[in-house]
Amino acid sequence: MIKNIFIGADGGGTKTKMIVEDESGLLLGQSRSGPANIRNSIEQAWSSIDAGVKEALFQAGLELTDPNYHFHIGLGLAGTEDQLACETFLSRPNLYKTLVLDSDAYAACLGVHDCEDGAIIIIGTGVVGYSVYKNQRYVVGGWGFPQGDTGGGAWLGLEAVRLTFKNIDGRVAETPLIKAILGYFDNNVGKIISWATKARPVDFASLAPIVIEHIQREDPHALALIEYAAKEIDDIAMTMEKRLPPGHPPSPCCLLGGVAPFIQSRVGLELKDRLVPRKHDATKGAIYMIRQKVLGRMK
Repeated sequence: MIKNIFIGADGGGTKTKMIVEDESGLLLGQSRSGPANIRNSIEQAWSSIDAGVKEALFQAGLELTDPNYHFHIGLGLAGTEDQLACETFLSRPNLYKTLVLDSDAYAACLGVHDCEDGAIIIIGTGVVGYSVYKNQRYVVGGWGFPQGDTGGGAWLGLEAVRLTFKNIDGRVAETPLIKAILGYFDNNVGKIISWATKARPVDFASLAPIVIEHIQREDPHALALIEYAAKEIDDIAMTMEKRLPPGHPPSPCCLLGGVAPFIQSRVGLELKDRLVPRKHDATKGAIYMIRQKVLGRMK
């Protein structure tokens, strides 16, 4: 008898996380690989997925070509708001019995609230607010960098570079943050210009840890950036609530992503009162997605 194997993937601008489960929900393997934002690079996304699946299945002692199993994969990926990117991504041949593609935000919302109604705001490389209420989805943000994603890791990196250029002009004071950014580029202004001209969102996000380090050191520029980011997150949260039907109860909300811990204490009271811890993560949400497709139920 052929057995079902479920794979759940959470792919964003900097990394992809993956888990493998059997039909009973037993965890068989897990992995991490590279970026999987299909709007940025479909080839990179598939490369990261292929590498992640290979590693996770290796841990489980399985291979995609094993005829004793049907392999089903749920993909919660960044960039799915781009319909052409989705179509191009899905046109690639693959070895999966079933494949479901949806946004990383939807997968995260399912996982965080264990398939119940609720909201999330992902503050990673980019920023998006996502809410599920009575099977309806509500999205705020997620427009990509640089036209959106204010408050996320890529935005923090970009703003740190902008401050550095302003300091070189003499328009803002030098602080340890600016010294650290200059040091990252060997104090070579030409090197910063060349790098910034070609930098992708993931490259700008690579500077975010420097900003976060200086938030903890109470650098004035870094503090100003994170306070601005917190106001952006408040605005996203308020907008999501306004879009829900009249008379709805307050939505439990969870802040996710690498920047979230440094924003959480700075959001307004209205949002702070609704914050809840996550029950699962987006990889589990992706598992729920694919189980719904194959079995007709998420759990």
